[in-house]
Amino acid sequence: MIDYSLGLRVANPNETETEKKVYPYPQVRKVIDMEELADHIQEHGSPFTADIIVGVAIKLVSCIREQLLAGNKVALGKLGAFYVTFSSEGVADAEKFSPIDNIKSVNVRWDCGDSFVDLKREAQFNYVSSRKAQAENKRNEKQALNRELGVTEDNGTDGDDNGGGDQNGEITE
Repeated sequence: MIDYSLGLRVANPNETETEKKVYPYPQVRKVIDMEELADHIQEHGSPFTADIIVGVAIKLVSCIREQLLAGNKVALGKLGAFYVTFSSEGVADAEKFSPIDNIKSVNVRWDCGDSFVDLKREAQFNYVSSRKAQAENKRNEKQALNRELGVTEDNGTDGDDNGGGDQNGEITE
């Protein structure tokens, strides 16, 4: 089940006269680290222990990085392929092109494999309030409880908020 909330944004940020529209934003429930994923893989009947799975994953990352820096595209079957692209500045004269001056960054891209192409077909969606609305709701509930108890408000934060999410659904703390 994929949680999502709704928010406003302009359809085309490059146009000055674009009106805002409502768009969905995925809400991340939890960040799964490599060790948790390795445990999960092991629970699915892998003959390998979680520490071996983590070791292979670490070596896989290292080797993919090495191959990308060697100018190769790395195809991993159903997982997909990794390759590099550039963010760069163009020049009017090819003789004046310099990778040091004109290539601003080397970016890693992922072409998803067949297993990831159409997740929407299998996905189920669950509407939730935005992180901001959840935090506000939490504060309001605590204030209401304190009013019932006769506790005076200090207008400070209680330090209990777990952070929120940005418009891409990423957790921000």
